[in-house]
Amino acid sequence: MARKRDQRIRRYVSRLKVLCPWLDNPAFAATLRAFAEVNILLEAGYAFLREQGVVGAGQSEIRSSYDAVRRMADSSARLAGQLGLTPSTLRQMSREKPIDLAASFAEHGG
Repeated sequence: MARKRDQRIRRYVSRLKVLCPWLDNPAFAATLRAFAEVNILLEAGYAFLREQGVVGAGQSEIRSSYDAVRRMADSSARLAGQLGLTPSTLRQMSREKPIDLAASFAEHGG
């Protein structure tokens, strides 16, 4: 089971790198992997709650898994912001002037 989940994480990360080329940078590796892990677990947690219901059979309180799913969603949103995957960070990136590294090196004799 762990091996299958690891393959899912690798595929998730690979797809994100194709869709968001700026993430294909070693500096993002740990955050990108954490984002993939949280989202895969979030998907499973949400599916469980959708299937079983937020309130357990014969109970009057919300399942503790509801809180776990909410915390995973919060983590996912925070990691998405760090990776530049939210609408506000994407807007900010589109307003930034692209850097011309070659010209910059030429100007500074690099």
